[in-house]
Amino acid sequence: MPSTMQPVEITGPEGMLVAIETAEGWSPLSRAPLRLALAVNRPYRLRVGGIVGHEGAEVFPSIRVLARLATPPGTAWRFPVEIAIDGDDLRAALEGCHVRRVVYASCESDQANVVAAGWFDVKPGDDALEVARTLGDPVAEVVIGNRLPAPGSVP
Repeated sequence: MPSTMQPVEITGPEGMLVAIETAEGWSPLSRAPLRLALAVNRPYRLRVGGIVGHEGAEVFPSIRVLARLATPPGTAWRFPVEIAIDGDDLRAALEGCHVRRVVYASCESDQANVVAAGWFDVKPGDDALEVARTLGDPVAEVVIGNRLPAPGSVP
C-alpha cells in the first residue's frame, strides 16, 4: 500500500449504511462497518443512511485522514483508523446541528499506540483539532451536517 494511504474502518449504529463519493459518483450503500484505504490529507464525502428512527433520511459527512498510523510492515490493515459515527451525532445533524469529531492517537505512556476511544465535547469557542493536539496525535477528522451536496460535486 502506498505511504500516502491509510486504512480506515467506519462504524456506526446497527443498520447504518455508508457510501463514499468517487469521481464516478456514489459507491453502492454498504452496511457498516466499512473498511477502505483513504489518501492522507484528502477530504472524502460520505453518504449515510439507515438511521434508526429516521428511515429514508440521509446525512453527508466529510472525513479527512490527517496522518498515517505507524504500524509494523505488512500490518496496516490490522490497525485501521477507527471512525465511529455515533447515532446521537446523526440525529443532531438531521436536526440541523454541525458536529465535528477528531480522532487522535493517545500520547499516554501506558496507552502507547492506541487510538483513543470514546469522545467528549470541547468548550464553546475551543477548536476540536487544537484540543486533540494537546491530548495526542490527531489522525482523522469527521464533520457531520445535514447539507445535501451539489449534484456532481466531488470534495
